[in-house]
Amino acid sequence: MAKIPDELKQAEGLKSVRADIKRRRLKLCREDLVEYKHIVLERDYPFATLRIRRTDDDGNSLNIEAVRDLRDALIELADDPNIKVLFVTGNDRVFSVGADVAQIKDLNPWEVRDLVRRGKDVFQRLEELDFVTIALLNGLALGGGLELAMCCDFRISSPKARFGLVEAKIGLIPGWGGTQRLPKIIGMARALEMVYTGETIKPDEALRLGLVQQIIGKDDDIEEEGRKYAEKFLKLSKVSLMLGKRAVRTGFEMPLIYGNALESELFTLAWASKDRMEGFDAFLQKRKPDFKDE
Repeated sequence: MAKIPDELKQAEGLKSVRADIKRRRLKLCREDLVEYKHIVLERDYPFATLRIRRTDDDGNSLNIEAVRDLRDALIELADDPNIKVLFVTGNDRVFSVGADVAQIKDLNPWEVRDLVRRGKDVFQRLEELDFVTIALLNGLALGGGLELAMCCDFRISSPKARFGLVEAKIGLIPGWGGTQRLPKIIGMARALEMVYTGETIKPDEALRLGLVQQIIGKDDDIEEEGRKYAEKFLKLSKVSLMLGKRAVRTGFEMPLIYGNALESELFTLAWASKDRMEGFDAFLQKRKPDFKDE
């Protein structure tokens, strides 16, 4: 076997050290990259929390500035390789009551079309994140607030939460994807009823419909319960989580023949991963796998 020159060894070693320093700087400094007015980002790897915090509005509504903050925060989160689970939540009393009606009431039709399009783009970013997303619904989730929560993979509710697409009560229809996502989650007939009437539903009804996956106890802390719920994902490969999410979410929008074709391609990507090889070795050696998310 040919001997590797010492200079090459040193160069490779220096490259490795620089990469490690870069990773550590990324992890240490990312907390302070950006400060948002209406969004708070918190990281406790492998967890991250995106908190909607309108200190100037009791309903935690999504005004134009909050939507812009949400977009920038999601772009920042998408580039963070250390996150495996993201929690999206509100303040102690309200998740979000949706758009800021007082701010947008005088927009002309062209301006409001731009607003709903920009909002849809932001919500789509949340839906397409390559890690697990969980909405922690600690109060009212109405209108755009519920539409935002439906972009997450899972939803956990406190007993005091209420859910509804309430736009019909002010002469509108949902504009941030509610008419499209809600029927896919709870079925068309029940979604039509909620859209037509603007009714709100309680957590037990939301659980029965599949709109939420868990209701916590009245004395439980929703963020602690969220972490308990997320524990089952932490020991799994981030590669399989990411590719499984893409297969299900993208395939759901396709005819079966194309969804199956997509699954085949994503299966092949998963097969090529180091984590797949570790999973096979662990299975054959009758031990638990030690995934490296590679």
